[in-house]
Amino acid sequence: MPDWRVLLVAVAALFLLAPPAAVPPESDGFAALVRGVLPSVVNISVKGKGQGANTGETAENVSYAPHIVDIVGSGSIVDPSGIIVTNRHVIENAYEIMVTLQDGTTTNARLLGKGLNFDLALLKIDVGRPLPAIKVGNSDEVHVGDRVLAIGNPLGLQGTVTNGIVSALHRDLSGPYDEFIQTDAPINHGNSGGPLFNTRGEVIGINNQIFSDSPTSGSIGLGFAIPSNDVQFLLQQVHRYGRPHIGWLGIRVQRLTPEMADALGVSKHNGAIVAEVAPGSPAAGAGIQIGDVVQGFAHETVTDYREFNRAVMMSVGKTMKLRIWHKGQTRIVSLTVKEWPQEVWESYKSGTSSESLFTKITDYGLELADLSDDLRGKFHLDPHTMGPVVTSVTEDTAASGAKLKAGDLVLTVQMEDVHSRADVESRLMDLCNRGQRNALLFVKGANGTTRWVTLPLRL
Repeated sequence: MPDWRVLLVAVAALFLLAPPAAVPPESDGFAALVRGVLPSVVNISVKGKGQGANTGETAENVSYAPHIVDIVGSGSIVDPSGIIVTNRHVIENAYEIMVTLQDGTTTNARLLGKGLNFDLALLKIDVGRPLPAIKVGNSDEVHVGDRVLAIGNPLGLQGTVTNGIVSALHRDLSGPYDEFIQTDAPINHGNSGGPLFNTRGEVIGINNQIFSDSPTSGSIGLGFAIPSNDVQFLLQQVHRYGRPHIGWLGIRVQRLTPEMADALGVSKHNGAIVAEVAPGSPAAGAGIQIGDVVQGFAHETVTDYREFNRAVMMSVGKTMKLRIWHKGQTRIVSLTVKEWPQEVWESYKSGTSSESLFTKITDYGLELADLSDDLRGKFHLDPHTMGPVVTSVTEDTAASGAKLKAGDLVLTVQMEDVHSRADVESRLMDLCNRGQRNALLFVKGANGTTRWVTLPLRL
């Protein structure tokens, strides 16, 4: 055998006899963490209502129908009894809220309450068994650069997991109390109300909004979450009182800029300058005036006016000692924090049901007319055809949801023949008044095809 063949045989034998090389185990990454927390994340589907214009046959004949909008969002189970936290804007103007668990269970949700000046809401579901609740972490312990996971229902894609880091803290986006955790974890429409987890599986924020190139575009790495301590405060207050009690001193403050401090002669360029004092408020009683500077409270120095506002918000009934600068002099004043005199929370009873909004044909988002020669010609209908015909349908309404189209003939309503527009309206109103939630219609399309459709009778 030639030498080169002998060498090949020897090398082959070595490969056959040698044990297989050790393969490093595949990294588990975040898989174990996700498996643990995913059952506590829910998907929320909402049917909301607005008003949509229905022009009918002529531009002068404008009516308005309830404009039905399908919205998707996310939420977190915060109590085994089925209490869920989400964003208020997810369920705003909702007439139907459906929650889907990660195992596929879908059920109606009741709205327990929503914030009037903060973007959180609580829902309740009942599925006959205890549910796994999230662990709420301490958002004060979050640091820029921490790894985070966002889980939610972006664009209706259930159980989507994305990851990133905390990009910034204390972002001021919308109001004197709000501050947000900024993250580059991809968040899109439908993530709203869902949790932002740390690597210990604790929720450190509720995903709330994104900055994007346009209202219809997606994540560009600028997502914002409500800190979990805000959620914890809400839950404790609702559990204890049934609604949140928000603290109030009766002053509106804003950031003291270096330029303001220089103009006033304030030596330290920190604090919050008073812009408004409510008559009869604790602040007014303590002699605080417009133009005073709040430099500190307790042992804290005011470096961010929102930190001061949030400390007041969470201190109902407590006494706060404020360091007040006034025309070159500093004094200490003691004030007892009162409860905010305006409503900040809207509660709902579990038995609350929506009023019927459908009182006439146009409320459904369609126009009906008795057949005429002109309409037969317009929709290419048989000359001998009789009955009411749909002449127009407004998008995103009850009628469009039922797939009704212009040119459809309505033959029956709830298995009874109808011969005119008045017949249809009378039949629908009768069913609605009897508490029926849906009406079964038998219609014939302009192409001659018949079909059944279901028209909702109430929102």
